Order: sequence, then C-alpha cells, then structure tokens
Amino acid sequence: MDFAIPTEIQNYLAELDAFIEREIKPLENEHRQYFDHRREHARTNWDDDGKPRREWEDLLDEMRRRADQAGHFRFSLPRELGGQDGSNLAMAIIREHLAHKGLGLHNDLQNESSIVGNFPQVILMHRYGTAAQKARFLDAMITGKEAVAFGLTEPNHGSDATWLEIQIRKVAGHLFGFMGRGRAE
Repeated sequence: MDFAIPTEIQNYLAELDAFIEREIKPLENEHRQYFDHRREHARTNWDDDGKPRREWEDLLDEMRRRADQAGHFRFSLPRELGGQDGSNLAMAIIREHLAHKGLGLHNDLQNESSIVGNFPQVILMHRYGTAAQKARFLDAMITGKEAVAFGLTEPNHGSDATWLEIQIRKVAGHLFGFMGRGRAE
C-alpha cells in the first residue's frame, strides 16, 4: 500500500498554508482572546444560557467569507455548488494537516469550523433533498444561515446509528423524531 500523499494534495496543502499566513493569521492575531487561555469565556455568553457570543460568531463568519472568496471553503462540494469536487482522501489529509497546526481560526475541531468546510449534510441534501428543501437549505447551510442537525447518541446504543430507536411524525408540517421501538435499517 502506498501511503505517499499525492502531489496535487501536497500542492493544495501548501496553498492552504500560504492562505492561512496571508489572510487568517493576521485576523486571528487581532482577536487573541478567542485562542488562548481565555477562549471559553471569550467565546461563550454565560448570561444567555451558554450560547456563543455574537462577536465570536462574527469572527467565524469573516473567516468563512475569506476562505470562500479564496476558493477553499467549498473544496469538498460538487462544482455545481461552487466546490472543487474534493475527494474523501483529500479531505482526510487536509483535516489532519489543519488539525496538526493546532488551535486557531484556520481550524477548530471543538466547533467544527475550518477554512475548508466539512459538509456531509450539504452533500446529502444535494443528492437526496426535494427541490423545495434544496431551495431553502443548500446555500443557507453552506453560508451558515441555516443548520441541519442529526442527533446520534441515545440511551443503550451510544453513537451506533444503526440501532436508533425513533419514530418520525409530521406535526404542523414539520418532521420530528420521538423515542420509539424498532431498529433503523
């Protein structure tokens, strides 16, 4: 088995590193309180049930805007969504590379923010969503205006998605999941 990183991915990592030094590090240095020992208090609004502070969210939005403008943020997405059809191999190597650089605005595994977006739910919506769902959610999920979540952990099964015990019911036009019986197949 060949574990060498393909040349095109090595070149892209170098391009990402240059972008980080040019665009992201200066922005991060202006906002050190979000990346040092003060980060939890700087990022968290304790008076609003522990939600992220608006200033922190605004900084992440600016990072994503810069990364998107440079062509990096949508790397893994299909070309028709503004991406580069980045492969799973490339994404695995990129994510490892960025994580290895340590905590920073370029990549923060704690809140899944990165200059190279990880969009499995966008890809699923693109492939399997209805026309109405795509119109409402696709661009909004990429830009962060909408979020779609998948709750994975449940009692007696942990994070094994094949053992979810749930019933889906439509209530007032929306789908909701309720604890129920039966193995998901």
